[in-house]
Amino acid sequence: MSDFGENLKKLRKQKGYSQVRLAKELHYGSTAIANYESGRNEPSFAVLIRLAELLDVTVDELIGVEETTEEAALLAAFKKLDEENKKRVLDLIQALQA
Repeated sequence: MSDFGENLKKLRKQKGYSQVRLAKELHYGSTAIANYESGRNEPSFAVLIRLAELLDVTVDELIGVEETTEEAALLAAFKKLDEENKKRVLDLIQALQA
């Protein structure tokens, strides 16, 4: 099983989705998620993004890209902000990059 397949299975279970339910959310047949988890098939980029949205994770988390502790802490803090403050943070980041 690939890192993606293992991560998908773990994250799916954490969110309380069955394979069938997650497949239905994607408008796929009931075996689609089992095929992803076993490594028989891989999703398109669009489906990968949709899976990450449904599981409330980043695509990086889903495919197994390791975050540093600092990145994880920043992301966790950002997710806790309300929409107005998220916009402020993003505006500040853009200003700092200029």
